[in-house]
Amino acid sequence: MDQNALKRRAHLRLCLERLKSLVPLGPDANRHTTLSLLMKAKEHIKRLEESDRRAQHTLEQLQRERRHLRRRLEQLGVERTRMDSTGSTRSSDKSDSDQEDLDVDVEGTDYLLGDLEWSTSSVSDSGDERGSLQSSCSDEGYSSASLQRLQDTQETAKQLACGL
Repeated sequence: MDQNALKRRAHLRLCLERLKSLVPLGPDANRHTTLSLLMKAKEHIKRLEESDRRAQHTLEQLQRERRHLRRRLEQLGVERTRMDSTGSTRSSDKSDSDQEDLDVDVEGTDYLLGDLEWSTSSVSDSGDERGSLQSSCSDEGYSSASLQRLQDTQETAKQLACGL
């Protein structure tokens, strides 16, 4: 054989050994062919790409949620400044029923955290960093949990406690 062919084969063997150490082969790691090693490597790469895609999707969702929460925090800061400057205890643009929805006992809600569901469907981002805070608190696919459900649950809990 030619010296170059021997070098090429040695290099391929070395590369296959490196690949074997990178790819999870399962219980029959000692009994594999070059083809099976390459097929497992291909499957492993696909799994890694899918995992990366899911992680990227989650990152984008968290970035949208962060933008939404920052806008909400900014809005609440402006509202607080306005309330402090007017000496009012209630915002002038909220009705009594809207204010009731916001009065939530946060100490008694720990048991509800498992109940909240976050939707990952129909996520789209318009690219508009400013956006607008809609009545449902949506951020191009992100929406916060309803406080009314929480209030209804608390009322039910109070009624059950009174019945004991």
